[in-house]
Amino acid sequence: MFNEVPYEIISSREECSYMSIFKKISDTVSKGVTTATEKAQQTVEVTRLNAQISGKRKEIDKLFAIIGESVYEGYLSNDLSLAESKVLPRCNEITAIREEIAVLDDRIKAIRNEKDCVCGKRLPEDTRFCPSCGHPFPEPEPEPVVFDKPPVQMDPYVPGDTVAEDRAAGSEEEEARPTAHVDNRQICNSCSTPLYADSHYCPACGQPTR
Repeated sequence: MFNEVPYEIISSREECSYMSIFKKISDTVSKGVTTATEKAQQTVEVTRLNAQISGKRKEIDKLFAIIGESVYEGYLSNDLSLAESKVLPRCNEITAIREEIAVLDDRIKAIRNEKDCVCGKRLPEDTRFCPSCGHPFPEPEPEPVVFDKPPVQMDPYVPGDTVAEDRAAGSEEEEARPTAHVDNRQICNSCSTPLYADSHYCPACGQPTR
């Protein structure tokens, strides 16, 4: 006759299983909320920085108007040197404001993890070759890894192991994240990397596409 498993043990196992599933769902939802919150905060910060840039550009437009008016007054007086005392300080102000705009723009690029190419196109930070002009970017030097403690060994997956299940859920979430839209009808002949519709050069190997 088979040994009967006590009801209390079965009930305890079912409860542990339910708790494991609930924990996995809770962690997944928590990660999703955290990611969405971070993106929302980044959007708010970028919007705020763009508003500051827009305001500073309007200040520059006003200074240009003052410069133009001063030069025209000198023209009417047949002595443009009279405008110099008014034009030079305004030019210095414009230079200072442009430097402030550059700092704000660098903050936006850092938030979005982007960089500028020499041709003026803004690209993701990990782009190796500009898809518009083919300009190569130097590969960043890998940072040395210093272990204060021995590296943690990954345990093999065991059914019912909540830690392994959480890791698996994290991997599935990474795979489920949407990727940048690419035109799959164009593939690099050199490295088979999918290309954007307007790519003139492969962003991975720099091979011309046309």
